[in-house]
Amino acid sequence: MTAEGPLDKPSASARQTGSDHLSGAQLPAAYGYFLLSLLAEDGHDDADILAGTSLTRSQLQDQSQRISGFQYAALLANALRITGDPGIAYELGLRSQLTKHGFVGFGLMSCATLRDALALSQRYLEARVPLFTSRIRVEADQVVVELRETVPLGMLYACIFDMVLVELCCLFSRLISGDKPPATWRSEIWVPYPEPAHYARYRDRLPRFRFEQECTQIRFPVSLLDTTIATANPVTAQMAIAQCEQELASLGQSEAGIREQVSRLLLLRDGHYPDLASVASQLLLSERTLKRRLQEQSLSFQQLLDQAREQDSRRLLANPRLSIEQIALATGYADPANFTRAFRKWTGLSPRAFRQKLASTGPN
Repeated sequence: MTAEGPLDKPSASARQTGSDHLSGAQLPAAYGYFLLSLLAEDGHDDADILAGTSLTRSQLQDQSQRISGFQYAALLANALRITGDPGIAYELGLRSQLTKHGFVGFGLMSCATLRDALALSQRYLEARVPLFTSRIRVEADQVVVELRETVPLGMLYACIFDMVLVELCCLFSRLISGDKPPATWRSEIWVPYPEPAHYARYRDRLPRFRFEQECTQIRFPVSLLDTTIATANPVTAQMAIAQCEQELASLGQSEAGIREQVSRLLLLRDGHYPDLASVASQLLLSERTLKRRLQEQSLSFQQLLDQAREQDSRRLLANPRLSIEQIALATGYADPANFTRAFRKWTGLSPRAFRQKLASTGPN
């Protein structure tokens, strides 16, 4: 599989979706085609769905193409406008199929166990959808898959993560139990924002959501990890993995870039982030080498740390139960005034103004 550069950037109107930070991300055109097809099934016109994106149906059908984050954000914004239903994110997640993900989907279907499929998805699916990274750990009898945005998603945070979280639960459920979403879910979704009004209409079809949590997570019983997959095929799995590696190589991602590697490790824990020495140790590098490799990408450790702080601050501000002072301490600022200055530098808004904007526009 070959991957070309992203299609043309959308018009200025598409940039008004509040997703300017998505400009550098590239996604398979197939994801846009899936959204287009879903809305077309419900009787919506292609021209309305594609407005402001500079895209055509034939371009989205081309499996070799990739589209920019701007364009996908514009498609989502159009979907929200056309349907008037922010629950479209849940619908997209529920209707997603493994085949939507190309060779990654075939690879998942061919894995021997859910454990193997989880590892494969973490390596290849995140490369196809460079909007988030995941960290997987076991807590007692639960597997915790924690997701974090790699670029600020702004007002689309809840919409995109609702879709991704539900989709991942559906995909892994289908691997071990069949084509349709289960009558009883064994997974649970945690999100940092309040329960939206439209959730009630979808509640019975979704995994259980727990709102206003500190992190964005999927949780499921650890006993499911070694569940066998009925469609397992080691030969097909190796063929799919080989194709996935070719795709990664074509994207220049045969190994995760140093930026992505460091960002994955900058996780907030008990009000602290790992320091340079700790991150270098986890990457099996000296501090000097890590600094040099970041400098080669015109980056610094402090820049990536500030980006992590900004993303975590945005997420925590969506939880109305947390005070500004608590969020300042949680993100490593002993003085709330310093936190306010830093947040204003990142976003152009004070933390309080950003929270008020969230409250007035809603999480989607």
